[in-house]
Amino acid sequence: MINVSKLIRIVFAHSLLAILIISFSAVAGESPSITPCTQQSDSKQPCLIELPEEAIQKLTIDAGFGWGIFSGTIYNGNKNYHITQLVVSMEPIHDHHMDMHSAMSHTPRVHHIALELPPISKGALSMPLANEDAHVHAFKWEVVKVIGYQSY
Repeated sequence: MINVSKLIRIVFAHSLLAILIISFSAVAGESPSITPCTQQSDSKQPCLIELPEEAIQKLTIDAGFGWGIFSGTIYNGNKNYHITQLVVSMEPIHDHHMDMHSAMSHTPRVHHIALELPPISKGALSMPLANEDAHVHAFKWEVVKVIGYQSY
């Protein structure tokens, strides 16, 4: 016969595990969003904005793909913007090696890369590719959005 306290511990442990799994799945599937500055005014958080095109032009990115990882360096040439996130569109390039993967999607995928890159500084980019993309040798990629905040 099972001890009641042991049964309670087992039920509690399984319930906690289920909650953690569900919470992690929900958070991992969400794409980061920008909270309107009016909602942030009472907090100590900086006001996140989508950077203007002039600010994006001051970024220098040297990145590529290898071993299932998108990685490289990024230089923030802005004097007044702190970068917190890159939104990158990646479209698989199908070459002569891709014959066996003819059913593979040509649809671009959008990825969010979290950063902490102060003004006038250089940092690293690193993002593992999803399993279904790990075998792709090349992607056509572009930055579609940059998120950050103004620093004075």
